[in-house]
Amino acid sequence: MQQVLLGFTVVFLVIGVGVILGRTGALGKGAQRPLGLFVYYVATPALLFDKVTEADPAEIFSANFAVIALSALTVGVLFFLLMRFILRRQVADSIVGMLASSYANAGNLGIPLAAYVLDDFTVVVPVILFQVAFYAPVTLTALDMVHGPRSTNLVKNLLLTPLSNTMVLAAIAGIVVSLAQLDVPTVIAQPVAMLAGASVPLALVVFGLSLSHARILRKGEVARRDVFLAAVFKNILHPIIAYALARAFGMEGTALMAAVVLGALPTAQNVYTYALRFRTAETMARDTGVVSTLVSFPIMVIISVVLG
Repeated sequence: MQQVLLGFTVVFLVIGVGVILGRTGALGKGAQRPLGLFVYYVATPALLFDKVTEADPAEIFSANFAVIALSALTVGVLFFLLMRFILRRQVADSIVGMLASSYANAGNLGIPLAAYVLDDFTVVVPVILFQVAFYAPVTLTALDMVHGPRSTNLVKNLLLTPLSNTMVLAAIAGIVVSLAQLDVPTVIAQPVAMLAGASVPLALVVFGLSLSHARILRKGEVARRDVFLAAVFKNILHPIIAYALARAFGMEGTALMAAVVLGALPTAQNVYTYALRFRTAETMARDTGVVSTLVSFPIMVIISVVLG
């Protein structure tokens, strides 16, 4: 338990550095975007490749993958039904709500938590692969269809979009290298390792920058009930379902805790990006990301202490 609390303390302190930098403007206006793009397109893919090449592919595609996929789909579908048929929201808004309630921030927060709290980076890989290679393409296709059949591009959304994501490409490349038992040449391995070292601290700093000027739940701009319900589904219902599924798959100890902590991760910023792309429930997606993030920290600490 002491190691878990120490891990969270490290994460909080680095996020705090990002908040301070954002509040003081020390990095200049708009620093969050270029730093975030570097983390997303370069540092994190390098970290994925570096660690996955050392991992056993059987551990990546284990019961953990099934728990992650099933728990996310279960929570997402339940929230879609709630928004569509009880809250009477439009189909497109309900799809964005589905993502807001179940699409986890595996990159900016999941990777640092796996490194410092769970002490096993590979547990996050299935989350990234499932969300980027399946969940996002399918839901984006659904949003395309809702906005009109003429705009629907099945090939692009279902195939080309995942393969244009550097995280997916890095993970796939790492898995291929691991399966083939190939030795990565030093001239490639060392630069990749150097770039990988920037991923976790920079991701946390960028996360802090995003929180430094967060202004949410403004009256008249968003249905607060939708935001709070989405946060409840993401931070509370998702880890509960993940726990039930993990137990059903016979997971125990560290594997069980990892599955539940990953389920409690807050809403990913990608959801806001998708909402902006389709001009659908943008404020709801943004505010859910911030609220679920603030709620997630005490929830994950409690989970780690109870199951650790």
